[in-house]
Amino acid sequence: MFSIRIPSRTGRVLAVAAACGTLLGLGCGQNRVVLNVDVLSFMNSTDTVQPYDAPSTLPFSVRLPAVPVNLVEGYQDFGTAQEATLDIGLQYDNLTGQGQGRLVLYFSDDVDSLYSTPQVATIDVDLAPATLSNGSIRLQLDQRMLDLFTSKHFWMGVDLVWAPVSVEPLTGTCRMSQIDVHLVSQLALF
Repeated sequence: MFSIRIPSRTGRVLAVAAACGTLLGLGCGQNRVVLNVDVLSFMNSTDTVQPYDAPSTLPFSVRLPAVPVNLVEGYQDFGTAQEATLDIGLQYDNLTGQGQGRLVLYFSDDVDSLYSTPQVATIDVDLAPATLSNGSIRLQLDQRMLDLFTSKHFWMGVDLVWAPVSVEPLTGTCRMSQIDVHLVSQLALF
């Protein structure tokens, strides 16, 4: 146990004055809060894995059903979002065939307009037989995306496209391995 003993009335006044000065000093600075959010941890793991079997020489695409992303309540306690980056990672476990995999990502606060909103990211990955291939992207979020990531609920949409370049079909599994947000806010203390 740690304790501080203040022997006199003058000492107590000085201690209170120092505490008030410290709080005022916090109110005069930039009061920046950095919040790192692992968005995948708020999602059902079955929504982040997609098997594929694309026939040879023809592109094959799949539009996944909208995926709900539910974040914790109370972001407002962390202040006003100033800037954020979004890191997205994928991993293809390609079993057969050669070609390219593409992921197109969408985010929206409305499930009905999800796929009509602007694309957030496109990630292309070269695929080879019996090979694990990774792709990633880092994005600086615009105001629309900042607003989404500071709300407690939004929707994610994914279009997947496979373009085989061999006579053997592309088969395997695509897994989203990372969706991380690095958010900087300003905290209003007073």
